[in-house]
Amino acid sequence: MVRPCWAAVAQLWGVGAWLYIFVDCILMELGRSLEPFRRQDLTTGQWLGFAAIGLGLLLVEGIRAFQMSFSPLLIRRAKELQGDSPVWELLLAPFFVAGLVSATPRRLCKSWLLVAVLIPGLALTVPMMPYPWRQATDFGVVLGLGWGTGSVLYFAGRGLAGQWPEVSPDLPAARIKPPVQEPLATA
Repeated sequence: MVRPCWAAVAQLWGVGAWLYIFVDCILMELGRSLEPFRRQDLTTGQWLGFAAIGLGLLLVEGIRAFQMSFSPLLIRRAKELQGDSPVWELLLAPFFVAGLVSATPRRLCKSWLLVAVLIPGLALTVPMMPYPWRQATDFGVVLGLGWGTGSVLYFAGRGLAGQWPEVSPDLPAARIKPPVQEPLATA
């Protein structure tokens, strides 16, 4: 059994690693995403396209993917890192909270497919996009990741206040602890 303080460190490590990744990506993309605002050289149609791409990514990535799915799952799974968690789960906390290890087969498949398809797909296609569409995509990613970062912090704050997200942690059956039953009173 691991001390509860190590479980709290693992929870912070798990959630904090993802927050760091999100903020790092935001800062990396922010300058390029604002280039059309500095240059002021887009046509009205390009500005409309730029706004549509930004709004679309905010809605799909920020609200639908982060706020309604990934952020509550991340915080709910962080709660599962306890003093009786295996040491390897505590050490791999960023992978655990994201559902990349110690999860149901369905969760493992969904999480790893996102990592294996989405990230390389974006890394290979977005840099090839011409101006201003790459900047528009970067702008949408900044908006989506910003919203997602805020939603992780929101759910973490609620969790610290005792209101954990009401989503399944998608733990494998072997990891779920059966409810403690009170012994029957004999008369």
